[in-house]
Amino acid sequence: MVSRIRPLILITKETQHGLVDDTVKKSYKRVLSHLTEVNGAQVQTNLFGKQYGMTWVARLRGNQQADAVAFPIDEVNSEDLPELDVIQVRKHANRTDIYFSSDREVDTNGLE
Repeated sequence: MVSRIRPLILITKETQHGLVDDTVKKSYKRVLSHLTEVNGAQVQTNLFGKQYGMTWVARLRGNQQADAVAFPIDEVNSEDLPELDVIQVRKHANRTDIYFSSDREVDTNGLE
């Protein structure tokens, strides 16, 4: 049986404005999440109004924030992990739901 309780890395981005250009500073936070796949065209359309190739919802305890997420891999530094785009963050009384995708929105050009 596969456990749905999985570690996840929350990535927040903060823009630091300089005199000449701006830099983005990333911070990483490792948390445990209840992870569920959200697949199926109708389900994704109902949730997001769009369709994606692969989406997940991570349910976390407490008030959390993320601009991107990553799945931790052994012996890989957090900065080198592939980032997954956050689609939506929903906050509840004692938990946060983060919806994220492994790819961009699917459009008619990508379907054959």
